[in-house]
Amino acid sequence: MTRTTSLVLLTAILLGCSLNDPSIEQARSQVKRLADHFDRQTTATGVYIRPANNQAGEKDPWGADIIVEYSQGGMAEVVTVTSAGPDRELHSKDDVAVFRQSTNFKGLGEGIKKNAGGVAGEIAKGAVKGAVEGVKDSVKEGVQDVKDGLKMVLPKKKPDAVEQPAKDAPSP
Repeated sequence: MTRTTSLVLLTAILLGCSLNDPSIEQARSQVKRLADHFDRQTTATGVYIRPANNQAGEKDPWGADIIVEYSQGGMAEVVTVTSAGPDRELHSKDDVAVFRQSTNFKGLGEGIKKNAGGVAGEIAKGAVKGAVEGVKDSVKEGVQDVKDGLKMVLPKKKPDAVEQPAKDAPSP
């Protein structure tokens, strides 16, 4: 065996046989497929539906459980699907991991649902109050229009004559 061949074999062994290892590509494909699957598993508000025990229910090419983890920051929720890789140890250099992200409206939706009755009541009160004020204004304008119309149609009243004593009448 030549020195170069020995060096290549030693490197492959140290790297966990990752050179041209079909198991790595198989794990990548499997983890991507599972990440897509768990990314589609959400509630109506965008919250991920979590599997029991954070396990995907499948083993990776090296026989270890594939792990599903979730994290959240604000309205973003992240699902990460991980194969421990050839060394079967999580959080090491040879892990195969894929993440997906969902926008989570859970907090927003709960707040809206919690306050919807009060908000709807206030909107209804405002609408009714506005309608009543509008009707009052319309009635006032209508009454004024009727008065103005009557003034134009009806003859003007002559002032009632006040009886005054006749100038030639004897005094008592």
